[in-house]
Amino acid sequence: MESNSFVAATNEQIELLREGKPLDAFDVFFASTVQMFANDVLFADGAVEGRAKQEPFISAAQSIIGKIEDVVIDEARGLCAFRNLSQFVDGAGVTQQIDGLCWQRWDDDKVVEERYYDGEVMRSLLKDGLLQDLAGHMTMKEAE
Repeated sequence: MESNSFVAATNEQIELLREGKPLDAFDVFFASTVQMFANDVLFADGAVEGRAKQEPFISAAQSIIGKIEDVVIDEARGLCAFRNLSQFVDGAGVTQQIDGLCWQRWDDDKVVEERYYDGEVMRSLLKDGLLQDLAGHMTMKEAE
């Protein structure tokens, strides 16, 4: 994957998220074979399953205020991570705060693996320096 293309794709994804368009970002930038994890537990195997699990929650939101911070990109390995501090107003009109960490592995300008962390797992990873060493979160085989 060309570095400039990868950086442009990650920046486009982040912009869509900041605009409150997570499903648009998903449809454009997630590979059909993506594996998605929540706190290192498989959440979805493939884009169809991943979108099906996310779409009802996102579609029910009355509004989404995208707030993406601490974006870190490892061009050499095709990795990206960021904090998701977005808010959304749910169907009952209650504002919900998201506080999560997304770690993504890209190939050919598509996300092929996403690991989403929240709660204590996220706090532990941040304390251990995940945003300073994205590749340290990969298995040795992936990092080669």
